[in-house]
Amino acid sequence: MKYSFLKQWTLEMINYQSVVESVWLFPELLVFQNKDKKALCIVLSKRDTFMFLQNNFSPPQEGKKIWQQLTNCHLTGISLAENDRLAYLELQQRDIYQQNKKYLLIAELMPPQPNAVLVDAEMKILDAIHKYSYADNPQRQILSGLIYTPPKTSFQPIIEEVTPPYPDGSSSCNDYFIYLYYNKFKQEEEAENRQKTNTALKKELQKLQKKKETLLQDLKNAEKADFWLACAECLKTNLHNIKTGMQSFTAINYLDPALKTIEIPLQTDKSPQENLHLYLKKYHKAKNGLQIITKNLAQTEKDIENVKELLVKVEKGELPDIGKLPSKPTGRKIVHNAILADKLLKLKINDDFQIIIGRRAKENDYLTTQLARPYDYWFHCRIYHGSHIVLKCLKKTEPGPYLIELCCNLAAWFSKAKFSANVPVDYTQIRYVRKPRKSPPGLVTYTNFKSVYATPMSLKEVREKLS
Repeated sequence: MKYSFLKQWTLEMINYQSVVESVWLFPELLVFQNKDKKALCIVLSKRDTFMFLQNNFSPPQEGKKIWQQLTNCHLTGISLAENDRLAYLELQQRDIYQQNKKYLLIAELMPPQPNAVLVDAEMKILDAIHKYSYADNPQRQILSGLIYTPPKTSFQPIIEEVTPPYPDGSSSCNDYFIYLYYNKFKQEEEAENRQKTNTALKKELQKLQKKKETLLQDLKNAEKADFWLACAECLKTNLHNIKTGMQSFTAINYLDPALKTIEIPLQTDKSPQENLHLYLKKYHKAKNGLQIITKNLAQTEKDIENVKELLVKVEKGELPDIGKLPSKPTGRKIVHNAILADKLLKLKINDDFQIIIGRRAKENDYLTTQLARPYDYWFHCRIYHGSHIVLKCLKKTEPGPYLIELCCNLAAWFSKAKFSANVPVDYTQIRYVRKPRKSPPGLVTYTNFKSVYATPMSLKEVREKLS
């Protein structure tokens, strides 16, 4: 972000003061949640870095609380260094002895390696989002206990006059930064994920095509089972006539009713016995593997068609939500998730809510651990085995009690107690659902839940109720 825009934002925030309720760390985002229901957000992305103040902030995904010592701190000032993109947030806290304790948060707004460093009044480092040792940077270390030193860069600020309206039509710099984060950043992230998906799928398609060629060659070899057997039987009865170094041997094929001769290729570096064992091995492999190779070939051709369909959807921008992608996604994982996502039962209620149902253990596991977001709601029948039901809050809107009741009724229906009455159902948000390590598919643990007694209701009945 240009220095002039950052300077303009700090001028807009020059009189802003608040009390910090909690500090949250999300991917590429540091948030100071204030008691006045506002959030001061510091974007620490490799693409761009800036800050903005937002009312009724909704976290983009699950994060973690950090820096508990800043709870109930007073944010007394925000400023920007005169010679670089260093933002200073002044914090003050009164302890139990009525002594004022001062902190300073230094936001290094310098892509592609931004950082946020918390120091005390003596500029001693207390903590940082990214820490650097001597091995990482011999010129400058960011470690707890050291005195903070600002980065040495060749950056020269160019002071330009920044006046509204801004590029997006906003009347304030803060509104412009909010627009950048929720629109431009989101579009860039979607384009990046689309490119990653496209690259991974193309690599997977190449692997599958290579696998198909190998299987076709194996199939040709498997169809030669009778020839390998004839070679082995002829070699067995003529071992005394074969010598090491021979390229081929011609003998009568006793397995042929016409008793025609057969020419047997030989490995010149192998003995007669080794050549015999080689043909026996080829025969048994061909005989036992024909059925397996045929099955694998059919599955590979099906996988190739699936990958081609997904590639077409990616290019058109029609690939459905398959969950959060890792930093280096594999084509096999994307195909697997896309197939599972296609099998899930879905009921779109409106633009705010959608009900998704998993009917098997793998579908339940994928739905709960990968597809659902922390703010979505999760439902499951208590005591009895059953499906995982997820109510996706597409706009992070809180669902009403009637919608919660219908989801509980669905969870009761998609369980072993579907023909019972007053079925116990637990529900909570996904953020409180955890999968134990190395546990089987579909097994999860959960906390902060509520329990109700629900009446089983089919998907058709729920659809009629909602309509």
